[in-house]
Amino acid sequence: MPKRRKPTKKEEKETVTNAKLKIVFCILVVIQAFASALLAFSLAKLNILQAWQYVLVLIVLLLLLGFNIFKLLISKRAGRVVKIVCIIISILIAVGCAMCYRYTCQTIDFVESITGEHHEIQAYQVRALKSSDYKKLGDIKGQEVGFLSVNPNIDKTVSALKESVDFKKKAYEDVGTMIVAIEDKKIAAVVLSQSYVDMLEDAKNEFISNSIVLHEFEIEIEAPDTRQAVDVAKEPFILYISGSDSRIGISEAARSDVNMLAVISPKDFKMLLVSIPRDYYVQLHGTTGLKDKLTHAGVYGINMSRDTIQDLLDIKINYTLKVSFSTLTKLVDAIDGVEVNSDTAFYRGGCAIKQGRQQLNSACALVYSRERYSYSSGDRHRGQNQQEVIGAIVKKITDPHYLVRYSDILNAIKGSFETSLSYDEITSLARYQLSELRSWKIENYSLDGTTMSAPTYSMGADKPLSVMEPDQNTVKTAKNKINSYLDK
Repeated sequence: MPKRRKPTKKEEKETVTNAKLKIVFCILVVIQAFASALLAFSLAKLNILQAWQYVLVLIVLLLLLGFNIFKLLISKRAGRVVKIVCIIISILIAVGCAMCYRYTCQTIDFVESITGEHHEIQAYQVRALKSSDYKKLGDIKGQEVGFLSVNPNIDKTVSALKESVDFKKKAYEDVGTMIVAIEDKKIAAVVLSQSYVDMLEDAKNEFISNSIVLHEFEIEIEAPDTRQAVDVAKEPFILYISGSDSRIGISEAARSDVNMLAVISPKDFKMLLVSIPRDYYVQLHGTTGLKDKLTHAGVYGINMSRDTIQDLLDIKINYTLKVSFSTLTKLVDAIDGVEVNSDTAFYRGGCAIKQGRQQLNSACALVYSRERYSYSSGDRHRGQNQQEVIGAIVKKITDPHYLVRYSDILNAIKGSFETSLSYDEITSLARYQLSELRSWKIENYSLDGTTMSAPTYSMGADKPLSVMEPDQNTVKTAKNKINSYLDK
């Protein structure tokens, strides 16, 4: 029997190397299989792919996994260079699957965060005069405290404060009468929502500078789900966009500085943006007597704003979208600015807005959206600018070039808005957009009116404010335009 040849050191080293490479192959196959399974499950949950697209992704993942298993089986006959190349390919596939899984999970997390059950809050301050003997909350124990009776959540507000101190409630119909009462020392303190404090500050009311804050607290507003659900990928629907001026956060019930309807016809890829001036003089839903500025409706919750607009235009709003002004700047940053076509040149807040087409960064896009003093039509022109900026954002983020940057976009706007659209409705609309990859045609229209001074429901008869009396011709035109989209 011939004597077996002892392997050389080189052959022994090569054998050890092959064994190590085989182990690496096995590990990579397991990792790739795990990453592929996670990606498949996350894509199924996200549900933005058509059935055939999802099946195609599964087939590709299986083929890639099968390819690596095949490489593992033939690794003995392959050269060292080939093995190293195969390992590199396996690593790239595993990393690719892991990255796709991460982005998919990020999208799921984002959609769930904006569509989950949301509760609005109202922030309150207990204020007393600086010249009084009341310097801390305990000092008003047993004293009379003023509340606004126009607050639909007055009982809940009183109960919340009584958890901290005992007092006697005194209700007033308007904030002016209540301030007079505390100045005449008929009551020890007043309870004002943060939105009312903001309104008094804007009006430069001396009470704010003459008073101190004894206590701050919040209550949660009940907002029943009264949306009018439709198949958003097939049927036209109306989305109410409320731009909050909250200084606390998106969940606060605050004045709605932007009031816009997006009437969306998905089959035609057409969108009508109807802007309603913030100072529109309207009857707040469910109230009688004095009318009020539309912006003040937001103080009582987004449902009050929605219902008031429904009354004004005799329509049914399907969904709501609440945004903060920080949303705009973050989003514009994520898409590298927006292009606008300004008909007026002005300088404001460090931004030189030229006449004509120009690219604006996030800070200047916000200035452009909020400016009204540079225009003879004031708030009406501001609404047109807001429509233009929103339209420019929609066109950019629905461009296939920017779809690949959705991760940056999601990070930018997370926590900056809330919607009554459900998770399934958003993913259904996204799936439809991805299947068609068409640009949206956007039409703009703004309601108009006449500026005047009038008493308001929120501030009372003794404090006239600048309001806008609706031009009924523009209201009628808006109704007709909206119905033309809904009838398709």
